[in-house]
Amino acid sequence: MTPYTLRWGIISTGGIATTFAKAMGSRSVPSAEAFIAKLRSAGGASAHGAKHGALDKATPYGSYDEVFADPDVDVVYIGTPHPFHHPNAKAALLAGKHVLCEKPFVMDLAELDELVAIAKRKNLFLMEAVWTRFHPIAYAVQKEIHSGKLGKVRRMTAELSSYAHLDERADNDRMIDPKLGGGALLDLGPYPAVWSMLVLHQHPDNKDPEPKVLGSAQRIYARNGVDEQSSWTVRWDELGESRILCDFTAWTPRDCAAVIDCENGQLVIDHPLYRPERYRILPHPSTVAGSSESTPPPPRPGQITEETAHHYPIPAGNGMHYEADEVAQCIRDGKTESARMPLAESRVVQGWFDTVRKGGDSVLKDLVGNAGK
Repeated sequence: MTPYTLRWGIISTGGIATTFAKAMGSRSVPSAEAFIAKLRSAGGASAHGAKHGALDKATPYGSYDEVFADPDVDVVYIGTPHPFHHPNAKAALLAGKHVLCEKPFVMDLAELDELVAIAKRKNLFLMEAVWTRFHPIAYAVQKEIHSGKLGKVRRMTAELSSYAHLDERADNDRMIDPKLGGGALLDLGPYPAVWSMLVLHQHPDNKDPEPKVLGSAQRIYARNGVDEQSSWTVRWDELGESRILCDFTAWTPRDCAAVIDCENGQLVIDHPLYRPERYRILPHPSTVAGSSESTPPPPRPGQITEETAHHYPIPAGNGMHYEADEVAQCIRDGKTESARMPLAESRVVQGWFDTVRKGGDSVLKDLVGNAGK
């Protein structure tokens, strides 16, 4: 097959953009130049790409508009803070560029609907950068659950918590600054949400295209008024429910960031949910000697009786090259969205975030995005 080259424009020179660029092989020209220099000097895949000329034609720009106007740019990767995703993506689409935008896609549903409408009108590719969906372990977990080997899903829990030392952060730190979309919901929430979508929403038995939030709660960080913890429960009618937690004040249990409880056993995914490298299949506690029952009942047909562990190491760069490959293949084949990360599913998750935010008491409760502006 003839090699296909996709020419990327990268918006932002921050940490996530650097990770993305390294995996593939600004606001000022000096910042952009330093960004390119950092990629040249980095090890791993970035060094390999630089050695083979991948950065030879990289151009530093002092404004995003210059990137959007460059005829040598096919697709724009947007890694700016949350509130800038919509205006940056909108400008790129209006300039005729395909777009891959970091999560959370936008600040509210109206912003997302506007981007989708523009992309469809201009026949451009648009995708939220939920890179975890493309990891080999994500496909493997889905295969285990969707095969029916573990029986019907009863429920699942998914958590991403990270003790963020909020009191030690400046007021303008992106994690707690309301102007930058701060708070646990938008910073951490996309990661446990993705496993709920992969396991339940994409389950072959799912007939509920718009699962609703049954209940939610937020705990507010008093100094800045953003949420330091958010939790919510989503129900897929006639299939199952997921309880989701994200928290800036504690740590996720290391070996059970997500637990999928099924009729015949449990599937447990390690921390961190954005790039886990192991899952285990476990018997139910009632089948294990030493449980609360003095004599565990004999296993039913199909019931899991032994623990097994399954390892899927992630390469450097958080495995973001899998996502970049998906974008390239879709654009090469003339597709305007990814079947693995469809826009309708981004809309489902954005709806959850809107519901949780509006149901809480953070300073972002009544936020209205930039749609139409």
